[in-house]
Amino acid sequence: MGFCRSVTVALAVVLGCSAAASAQQAEETQPSSTEAIEAVPLNPDAIPVNLSRIQKALSRPPAIRPESVRPVYRVTTFSLKPTIDDILGPNCLQGPPPLGVMSHQEFLDLVTPTDVKGYAAFDNKQAVVVAATSFALSWAVTTAMKKLDEAITDRQKEAARKEVAEALAALKKARREAGLPE
Repeated sequence: MGFCRSVTVALAVVLGCSAAASAQQAEETQPSSTEAIEAVPLNPDAIPVNLSRIQKALSRPPAIRPESVRPVYRVTTFSLKPTIDDILGPNCLQGPPPLGVMSHQEFLDLVTPTDVKGYAAFDNKQAVVVAATSFALSWAVTTAMKKLDEAITDRQKEAARKEVAEALAALKKARREAGLPE
């Protein structure tokens, strides 16, 4: 809709300008003699535009009403969506980083004090002892948790068996009291 209106307005301006220019040119080239110039008859059907459509389009209120007198330009770009290879280049995932770029490990080595780096507080013998005790503690806690879960499930199973046995006993008692066979 906006494009058609723009084309229509542009066409009307061009036709208006050409009519004004031809009128001005006709005034300048009028002969000084009183000879009458024959007017060329204009056939409206021969014009390659539809004047009624132009007039109709111009009679409607404009779709865009700018708040300022500054011109507004709109641009539409049609292209393919760029891929990561288009942006970074085809070899972005190959090879080492450029010379002078710091790696993550180098950054961590820079900002981490030596006292808190891994087993830095221990020598090798003490580090083995700490690792072994940590593993043993982890295994003991895991085993205890499994046994606790098994005890809970065993206790729940026993409670369920007891509840079923009590319900069956109550059913037998009720059948006996009602005089029904077991």
